[in-house]
Amino acid sequence: MARKKYMLGFSPELVNEPIVYRLVKDYDLKINILRAEVKELGGRLLMEVEGKSPNIKDAVRFLKETKVDVKELVNYVEMNEERCTHCGMCISICPVEALTMDKIVWKVHYDADKCIACGMCIDACPPGAMTFRI
Repeated sequence: MARKKYMLGFSPELVNEPIVYRLVKDYDLKINILRAEVKELGGRLLMEVEGKSPNIKDAVRFLKETKVDVKELVNYVEMNEERCTHCGMCISICPVEALTMDKIVWKVHYDADKCIACGMCIDACPPGAMTFRI
């Protein structure tokens, strides 16, 4: 089984369509929604997809044909070292301990391999040092 993460962008016309349902039903995929935002101008959905590689490829083709903006995420969250003040707010909110504090030098360490791209650190970061990398 393959596992990938995607950021989907939806126009206002697509927000109410059962797109995730179609991915599950038509392509036999497991979908884990990591973050979703719906606004007047459309929406974004960050999801982890698990299934057979050919099914994932077919599902991505379906999404693109449906006019969904599809971006595969390789690095999920990026930490801007220059903006980071090492306050530790992100550490207290990270559910998977992808962010830790090196207490010897008092600096935040980010482990991208542990990151599930939930975006909680982005919302919690006062100087805006944490962003989605798309």
